[in-house]
Amino acid sequence: MRPSYERHLATLGASYSELLLSALQGCAKGEWGLFGSYERVGLRDPAREELLELGSKNEHLRHKRGLELIQLHERLLLMGSRLSNTPGEPKLAQRWLDELA
Repeated sequence: MRPSYERHLATLGASYSELLLSALQGCAKGEWGLFGSYERVGLRDPAREELLELGSKNEHLRHKRGLELIQLHERLLLMGSRLSNTPGEPKLAQRWLDELA
């Protein structure tokens, strides 16, 4: 793989991780929308939108090269398809932050 391609993937991954951490911290403090709870009523969370875009770009490039996909992005997508009886977004975000610590 070309060094510039590797740098690009590393930059995308770092940007994604940084944004995810910031968004999780905000969500854990009570900012809803990161896991898509408000999408049903037509509201969008800017951090979620950026994470989805970055994650999609990164996964496309990784898939193109036959590399493993990003587990953090897959988990974010799965958390958006929660059941109605799962904990609220702030609790989910705090649990995830605790796991990452």
